[in-house]
Amino acid sequence: MLTISLVGQKGGGGKSTICWILAQAILARADEPKVLLVETDKQGSTEGFVTAALEAYPALSERLFSAKASNGEELYDLLVQAEETNVAFVLVDTEGRHSDFPRDVMSMSDRIIIPVKPVIHEYRSQLATVATYEALRDTFEADGEEVAPCGLLLNNYKPSQRLTVEQAEALEEITNHPMILPFFMPHRSNFETLGRGRILAMEKQELTGAGQGLARKHLDTDINEANTILAAIEGMK
Repeated sequence: MLTISLVGQKGGGGKSTICWILAQAILARADEPKVLLVETDKQGSTEGFVTAALEAYPALSERLFSAKASNGEELYDLLVQAEETNVAFVLVDTEGRHSDFPRDVMSMSDRIIIPVKPVIHEYRSQLATVATYEALRDTFEADGEEVAPCGLLLNNYKPSQRLTVEQAEALEEITNHPMILPFFMPHRSNFETLGRGRILAMEKQELTGAGQGLARKHLDTDINEANTILAAIEGMK
């Protein structure tokens, strides 16, 4: 079982959307792994995503699950139960707030992702989360243990976008951070509408008619992008 946490002590970085994108990749895999999405945000957007997806595609009820956790003990119990029921992936969507809970989430994760948008003030606001991870890493190392790998994921990035001087300087500062990941989450219009419960692999299966080839191609591209990011996260060291 692989537990991936999306962590940021500031809201708006795209944690929930990335959680849903990774779920797309998992649900598109041929070996049909199970995935649990853990909601820690009171807004309940990830729980709403799963609810809407299962209403649209009841057949996924044996593979796609959601649960809430408000503290480390609840998350620990969920992870134990998930492993006992052969869940392959757990995606933890954390709330954007300063508390001890993000540290607990990090300590129980196999991969830790801190999403940052290519905007300088949003990036700098997430450095507090980096500091939390670094403190946790130091504690683990002092005890002779290893903490899960963590990286800053540039999110909603358009490589072809023309940048102002200010934007270019901001992007340079972000990409020079030692924890920035060598891959990024691209901007794609389909990713922005996943919150209503869209499952791209299921949508693709329904496009069987003539004249729908282009729509299938676009969905393939989106699914492949999601697969690429998931595979890169799996390979983090």
